Amino acid sequence: MPTILFRHEPDVSSQDVMKVAVFAEYVGNQCFDVFGGDGSKSRSETLSLRAQEVSDALDFGDEPHFSHETIQKIIDLRSIVADMCFDKFGERGHMGKSMDLIRMDQEVDQVLDKLIVLQLSPEEAEEAEADWDHESQFYRPVEGGNSSAIRRDNIGFRAEV
Repeated sequence: MPTILFRHEPDVSSQDVMKVAVFAEYVGNQCFDVFGGDGSKSRSETLSLRAQEVSDALDFGDEPHFSHETIQKIIDLRSIVADMCFDKFGERGHMGKSMDLIRMDQEVDQVLDKLIVLQLSPEEAEEAEADWDHESQFYRPVEGGNSSAIRRDNIGFRAEV
């Protein structure tokens, strides 16, 4: 687990609080993390509880701030969302994350950057680098396109970055 260092005087705004609130509300209403073999989907109590805890912990006052406990709740919710939590469903059981969810998650990540610094141990940094090296072998540049475009081999996925 990375070490979480809290910034002493984070520069947060009411807009930052709102970004987190919108994310928690969206996850609590639109995301699912329990899937049945018959195609059914539902929201686990854990996901619902985490989203509600984040919403309840937010301070919408004149001088917004995030307590250490609130920050940890936000991190926990993002961890669940990053794992088996989806809001987009297609044919034949396809599940994915919408661009809206991805954008909101990135906005919350930017808010967290104002609040904390994650510090990896040398072993964690080495493991993260090895994971990145392994995963990056599955991506190659798209020929004739944008130099920052990537394509996932063997599945025809194309993403413009």
